[in-house]
Parts: sequence; structure tokens; C-alpha cells
Amino acid sequence: MIMMNLNRIMKRIFSGLILTALAIVIFSCGDDNNLEQLRNNELALLDKYILTNYPNEEPTPSGLYYIEEVKGEGDTIVPGDRIRIFYATWLIDSTLIDQTNGYLDGYRFEPLEFVVGAGSVIGGLEEAVTYMQAGSVGNLVANSALAYGQNGNTSGNPPVPGFTTLLMQVEIYKIVEPK
Repeated sequence: MIMMNLNRIMKRIFSGLILTALAIVIFSCGDDNNLEQLRNNELALLDKYILTNYPNEEPTPSGLYYIEEVKGEGDTIVPGDRIRIFYATWLIDSTLIDQTNGYLDGYRFEPLEFVVGAGSVIGGLEEAVTYMQAGSVGNLVANSALAYGQNGNTSGNPPVPGFTTLLMQVEIYKIVEPK
């Protein structure tokens, strides 16, 4: 009697494990398809944006579009340089999500300071500043792989959804400490 109950319990446990594994496989496939669809939607919006706004521009090997608006002077920035920048960031639908204080109003209050290559800013910005010198102004189009990835940035106001291309305007204010 005890053996029959034990066999019945083991069969239920085994059946439960099989059903759980099957559910994991089914739902994870759906997630992969959903993630692929989100990525494909992002790339379609990115392609449309580039064709409309920068049809003659080519991306860097990483996929970043860097469009120089004003050529700076002096040495090109390298990893290890401590720099100060002014910037504004938009979602690809032109929703402003961030800027240095007063930048878009023509004021230059508080620049962002960071060490290039330290990983304290998004990858697209890290890469773009290595094409710039003090005084440079450039426009960036950074796909999600160079921005906040598939998870987005939920702490922002407004939050940035996953698989979102970012648009930035960056002005190199100063190289504080060259490497």
C-alpha cells in the first residue's frame, strides 16, 4: 500500500516536472519571438529615420550614426580623457528625455563630466566622443544595443522602453584632463 502511494506520488511529481519544463520551453520561445519582433520594429523605425534625415550617412562598425555639425579644435578625445559635455537626448519619436541643464534654451549651466571609457554613460556616447575634439558638436543616432538595450531604462523620466533608438546632440565643452 505504501509502495503504491509512493509510486503515485512519484508519477505526479514527474508529470508536474514535465509540464513545467514544457511550459518553460513554450513561453521562452514566445519571449524570443517577442524580443525579435521588438528588435525588428526598432530597426524598421531606425531605417526610416536615417533615410528621412541622414540618407547619405553610413554607420560606424558598431551601428552608431555620428553626424558632425561643428568641427572642434585640438586633439581627438581618447579613452581615459576626463571631459565635460553639454547634451540633449530624444527618443526616436522626438520626445525629449534628458538634457544638461538649460542646453536647449541656449544656456550652458552644468555640463556632464565623465571619464571616457569608464562605462558611466551609454555606449553610443562613449564611442561618439572618440570622434570629437573640444568645441565639436555632433548628432548621434544610437540603436538600443548602444543605448539601454532590450531592458530599457525604467528609472528615467520618462522611462525609456527596451529596444529604443536614441537621438542625441552632443557638444564637447572641455577636455578637463587629457590622458
